[in-house]
Amino acid sequence: MVQQTAIRDRGCKSMKPVEVVVLNNVRRAQEAEYRHSDRKGCLKGTRGAVLDSIEVWARDFHEPPVYWLNGLAGTGKSTIAQTIAERIFASGQLGASFFCSRDFEDRSNLKLIFPTIAVQLARNYAEFRSVFVPLVEPDPEVARESLYNQMDKLIVRPLKESDISTVIVIDALDECKDEEPASAILSVLGKFVSKIPKVKFFVTGRPEPRIREGFRLPLLADAADVFVLHDVESNLINNDIRLFLRQSFLDLTRRRRGLDGWPTKEQLNLLCARAAGLFVYAVATIKFIDHKHNNPKEQLERIVQLPTSSVHEGKTRFKPNTTLDSLYMSILQEAFGGDDQEDDPKARSVLGAVILAANPLSPSSIAALLGTDREGVSLRLLSVHSLLILNEDADSPVRPFHKSFPDFIVDPTRCNNERFRVSPPSHHPELLAGCLQLMNKTLEKNMCDLPDTVTNREVSDLRERTERCLNPALQYACKSWHKHLIDERTIRTPAITSAVRLFLEKKFLFWLEVLSVLGAAREAVDALEVIAKWLEASPTLDLVNDCFRFVIGFFEIISTSSTHIYHSALPLSPRQSIVRSLYESHVRPLTRIVRGLPNSWKSSIAAAAFPGSIGVPVWSPCSRFIAVSWGESRTMTEILDAVTLERITTFDSPLLSSSPWGSNRKRVHAFSPDTRLLTCTDPRSEKFATWDLQTGDLVSAITAVEPFKGCKLATTYSACGTMFATLCGSDSTSTISVYNVLSGTQTHSRSVGGRPSGDIWAHGEYLRLATMEPGYITTWETGFASPHGPTQVESLPIPDDFDPERGYRFHPTSSRLAFTTERSVLVWDAHDSKLLLETTNAYGLKFLSMSFSSDGRFFACETAGRGIYLWKDSPTGYTLHQRIMSDTMVLESLVSPNGESIIAVGDRAIQLWRTTDSVTTLSDDSTPTFQGSDNAFVLGFSPGGALAAVARVGGETVMVVDLKSGIPRLTIDTGMKVHAVGVAWGAVAVVGEGKVVTWSLPAGNDVLNPRANVNDSVLTTTFNHLPIVILSSRPTASVSPDLRHIAAAGSARDTKEEHRLHLYDTLTGKRLTSVEIDSGQYPRFTLDGHEVWLASDKHYDNGWKIIEDSESDITRLERLSGIQPSGDPWQSYGYEITDSRWRLNLSDRMWSGRFFALLGSELPEPVILEFEE
Repeated sequence: MVQQTAIRDRGCKSMKPVEVVVLNNVRRAQEAEYRHSDRKGCLKGTRGAVLDSIEVWARDFHEPPVYWLNGLAGTGKSTIAQTIAERIFASGQLGASFFCSRDFEDRSNLKLIFPTIAVQLARNYAEFRSVFVPLVEPDPEVARESLYNQMDKLIVRPLKESDISTVIVIDALDECKDEEPASAILSVLGKFVSKIPKVKFFVTGRPEPRIREGFRLPLLADAADVFVLHDVESNLINNDIRLFLRQSFLDLTRRRRGLDGWPTKEQLNLLCARAAGLFVYAVATIKFIDHKHNNPKEQLERIVQLPTSSVHEGKTRFKPNTTLDSLYMSILQEAFGGDDQEDDPKARSVLGAVILAANPLSPSSIAALLGTDREGVSLRLLSVHSLLILNEDADSPVRPFHKSFPDFIVDPTRCNNERFRVSPPSHHPELLAGCLQLMNKTLEKNMCDLPDTVTNREVSDLRERTERCLNPALQYACKSWHKHLIDERTIRTPAITSAVRLFLEKKFLFWLEVLSVLGAAREAVDALEVIAKWLEASPTLDLVNDCFRFVIGFFEIISTSSTHIYHSALPLSPRQSIVRSLYESHVRPLTRIVRGLPNSWKSSIAAAAFPGSIGVPVWSPCSRFIAVSWGESRTMTEILDAVTLERITTFDSPLLSSSPWGSNRKRVHAFSPDTRLLTCTDPRSEKFATWDLQTGDLVSAITAVEPFKGCKLATTYSACGTMFATLCGSDSTSTISVYNVLSGTQTHSRSVGGRPSGDIWAHGEYLRLATMEPGYITTWETGFASPHGPTQVESLPIPDDFDPERGYRFHPTSSRLAFTTERSVLVWDAHDSKLLLETTNAYGLKFLSMSFSSDGRFFACETAGRGIYLWKDSPTGYTLHQRIMSDTMVLESLVSPNGESIIAVGDRAIQLWRTTDSVTTLSDDSTPTFQGSDNAFVLGFSPGGALAAVARVGGETVMVVDLKSGIPRLTIDTGMKVHAVGVAWGAVAVVGEGKVVTWSLPAGNDVLNPRANVNDSVLTTTFNHLPIVILSSRPTASVSPDLRHIAAAGSARDTKEEHRLHLYDTLTGKRLTSVEIDSGQYPRFTLDGHEVWLASDKHYDNGWKIIEDSESDITRLERLSGIQPSGDPWQSYGYEITDSRWRLNLSDRMWSGRFFALLGSELPEPVILEFEE
């Protein structure tokens, strides 16, 4: 043990500076270790038997690796945990500790337990650190992954490799926010504890259902010792309480005069009896009596005179003679004084701030938020000191001394005196108003005095700056003001509404700065969503919505760099943005906007790209998450935030097949009703994988009993969430299989005749599906738990012109059937036998796929070349609600269950929109001005940076822009569908339709749009093998900067040339060479024209050097290995050109020297920027 302590101490002292930086950058909870805060251990001589048994367990590695100290509230679990941590630290065994607390957001966050423990282990053990730092340094975001991945990567792997023997303490696990029926932490612990036999875990917690169920899990039940603290013999507990009281009174008599012979034996016996085994009662009693401004004898007499009553604490009933509530009432009566109630509201406000704060506040912070003096707050807190953890330092956080007190003081059935009771509907508005007032008064620009253009991570002393420049009250207000908006009916007052408007008009960007440096940018999204719902139809709502679009549109910038809110986000916001108009004077651009800044926000609010082809996503029932799988060589399943599309969790799925769009048999996802589980059904491997979303654990991997036959596949969960069912159907029959998700076994399967509608759904504890027959749609029902049926529920008529081969979608709960004709879509109400929607062919619409929202209120259709049409239900049927244009070729669209959002699914990307209240109508105005108007742009910069040529993929018009003035020099009507452009040496080259046409530019810069001057091309070269087919909205060809070469990626639908990169001579049209590549990539030349790189939506994949042999007249492409572009200049936010060779990073961004262009189909034209030298 001595040697181990020496290793640990030596490890701390020998930490390298880089190791210190890495550990400090890991996201973790603050002051969760046993040595922090003002926790106290057991009084010497008490709890001896319990402490001894735990120490024996800690030393004996033949004992189970997990120990659960199980005890009701108030039985002293945390005090014992503190003492155990102190003792095993002294013996050299303690590796880490985490004391959970519901009073603190970070210490009640399950996702911070394992990273915090891992950092402590790394600080304490050099062996652990040598493994941990190289693992975390390249990927610090691992601390944000699922609990399963955190435990595996941050703790288990380093522990196994370092071979350390240690003990880890986790106290009050029940105080963490956990929605699992069985504790998520315990579930993950059970998976790994057998892999680290030299490590022991000491856990304390109330016997709440999820904690009990966690220790009953099969993997943990046999690996844990359970000690039930409240079942210890009452005489042993009473003796410990008596000893505690005696020692406490003895200390008091030594410090105070006139207490000889006090208390009496009868008084001591009465206090022990009333404690009834609860140490919390004994501690509260001593805190009440021992106050320097009160007479201890009088205080004790008040307690002795209290009546005996039966009480409840939370959901736990205590013994009939327990008088904890009476004790609390007596203390409050003493604090509030006699009949004079004038000061009661102020006292309640102070108590309300302590009880209702999202994070504990200090007396100074409470005074700042309530707009009162600190001395008054301190005096009021001092009067109830026995109920609080209160330090003499006015800047130290105040919190209830025990969790039973907040439960008591907000419960009108327990705290029945209104003088004392804290009412959340009354006190939350006080805190909200205080937060707004403080922010409106205090927030200023760059309060942390950060250097220009830096990212937050580049500021080495950022934490010290925030602590020095942002007082705790302001930090709290910025992060938590919206959390006090709990009851919009009672707090929508003119004062608060005007304070919100003032805040957004004057302090909005300064608030974002603070959230950025605090690492809390996501709070801005939550706050603006809450305030938008709260305001409803207020005139301020337009401002709130514009603020929301600003945050979502530049979320990555805001999260990464507070200074670039002014350097990047604000300069690039639309011209008509309200935020831009309010804060225009704060713009500090590092760029000159040459041309193309949009007037308004894009209609989509967020987008996400993926390295591989994606399957059909699915919304969670709560509309908060989106699940999507992607992959080429392996399958990854990601859970996305349904507002920002940020990655929340990633699951590696090696058991599932790849290439989800490779056939019509696509992977299908299903969430459990409580959003706790996600099941992915893979038709290729015929397997089901189910994950626990909170822990990241693979719950079960099931191989289908019956093979999947047919092209219709659907999955759904039972209402209880323990079973899921799959539907696999062909043109004539449907097979339903039901599986137990936890055991991984099939319970039963049934078949039914008829063409399946493609949908299967839970109806109570039953399972329903629909089948199609000529003229009818029939609903069937079978049991989830029992194999009865299926039985017919109803058979409804459908129109004669319904053709299932053209595509259809059935909405089960409303019995609505959507189907297509050649150029129309219809929605049929099968119950009422009437049409709810019938489109016309007036605008040449061709519908590709359809979807309903879960309640049937919205109906969406994807069209070829015209975007997504969203209809909304009305008394007369479906009426057009929105027309949505997507940056990507849409393969599917899905409306969220709550009907508030819609996503468009492309091959490798998804986009997100809100279903706003604005209504779109079909008119001639919506007709595209030229073909290809829904596609992305292509753009070429001239080598010297004087000109840029711009066109849309599939369009026929090319515009040449003077980059100095931003004015178009000319516009060329090419007469062909453009796929790539280049400009150099006084000429413009345009690629499309199997040929390249070159125009010479007129001399001078004073001619605008001289179409007549460029009608005749200088040179037209025909390519016999140019595989450019306008099937993609993205460019698949590129012109070299010197116009000598064209690189073209073969289309996946051109079977002769697919998956190949071709290099052509521009003048002769000769194909010089070709190499094999992956699909879905875009060729790009470097600035010197000597290399070709393939860009996917997220990164460069492969590069080739152009090798020309003048003697043999042979040109070849030589693979560049081990070289990757050094970073996206746009994502560096410092605009430093890390490698001047790279002309383009992502498919919608163009980079050339000091010029940069943003490309995207929703923009009226590319945004071209020039960066400062």
